[in-house]
Amino acid sequence: MENHSHELAFDLRSERLILRPLDSHFLTLCLLAEQQNAADYLNGQLPDAWFAQWRLMAMRLKDLQQDPDYLPWGLRAILHRDSGEMIGHIGFHTRPNPDYLAALGTHGIELGYEVYPQWRRQGIAREALSTMLGFATQQGVERFILSISPDNHPSTALARSFGFQQFGEQIDEEDGLELLYRLEAELWLTQHA
Repeated sequence: MENHSHELAFDLRSERLILRPLDSHFLTLCLLAEQQNAADYLNGQLPDAWFAQWRLMAMRLKDLQQDPDYLPWGLRAILHRDSGEMIGHIGFHTRPNPDYLAALGTHGIELGYEVYPQWRRQGIAREALSTMLGFATQQGVERFILSISPDNHPSTALARSFGFQQFGEQIDEEDGLELLYRLEAELWLTQHA
């Protein structure tokens, strides 16, 4: 098996999770439906739910092709440390302070996540989100943005528990109405000092 030390160098670890960056080669394997090669390359088990997300894969592959330095900020597999199974994904939509957030009247960085259904209600999203916020604050990010469907009550509750406050809304081409939430890194740091 090849040594993928570049991914391991960017791995983020928490008590139960490894957040592993999904690089161009991995995303290409997935888009080509080379499931076993992709799993071997990631050094993890990949669920069918992941392979249904080809639009997300293609979007993040394009982002990496345009900006290779996006990798540590980009999409990550949420891997269960004990089983090696991919149980969801999380990532920042861009590197910090993109133009589109300035157009919304803010700066910072937006992130999104998904935990697959059989792993929900176990604190996985909380643990992954906390790990990503910790990483970004160490890099000097000052503000975090989440866009959440008004019907997604668990994500809204999670965001509010972290101190995210609603500041606007937008219409997403694929997802429809989304409420925008913002968290100042300083507030998060005081809660986790």
